[in-house]
Amino acid sequence: MPRIVTFAKTAALWSLWVLCILLILPVLLSVPGKPTDAELGLYLAVLLSVTGYPVVLPFLAMLERGAPRRSDQAGLHVIRIAMWGSFLAVLAALGTLGASFYAHERAKPVLSREELIEGSYSNAILWNDTKWMDRLMAEGASVDHRLPPFNQTPAVMSASFGQWSLVAFLLSRGADPDLKDNQGKSVRTLAAVPDLPPRKPADAAALEQIRGRLAHK
Repeated sequence: MPRIVTFAKTAALWSLWVLCILLILPVLLSVPGKPTDAELGLYLAVLLSVTGYPVVLPFLAMLERGAPRRSDQAGLHVIRIAMWGSFLAVLAALGTLGASFYAHERAKPVLSREELIEGSYSNAILWNDTKWMDRLMAEGASVDHRLPPFNQTPAVMSASFGQWSLVAFLLSRGADPDLKDNQGKSVRTLAAVPDLPPRKPADAAALEQIRGRLAHK
């Protein structure tokens, strides 16, 4: 029975070290934002815990096994205090690290609905994702929502990138081809004189269809 207790205790102490490894790696790979001096000190403390704990623990365990043979009860008591003290010290470092991450996440600014729509439209244009755009419009976003930095509509931004298949999709959803950005560009002006040539044969075909459609308006 004493051996089982000793094994369980050792396993518990070593499992904490494994947990340290799993938690410290993301911290070392990606420090959130620019760390303060306090955060750097905290990361260093956790790193020292990870590297020092597996070195100290076997040494203390060896002393603990040898103490009863020497009938050194006082020494055994000190060794056990040191073992559990190191356990609690690592646990405290991890708890402080978790609190630091929680405080950092809480301090992040909350994006407004406007900012979320702008970011979503920009990503949808980047990935040429019409399903994403349909979802945005289904949730109330305007097909002509203005996007930074030039106050473009999604259709004008798509046209400026030569994504004419996406422009055709947006026009089919009611986009206004005559709305201009801060540079005076619209779908109509870009269809006449594109900033960039069509990216794909499908875009070239879509551009010709758009030109024909605009010629009758």
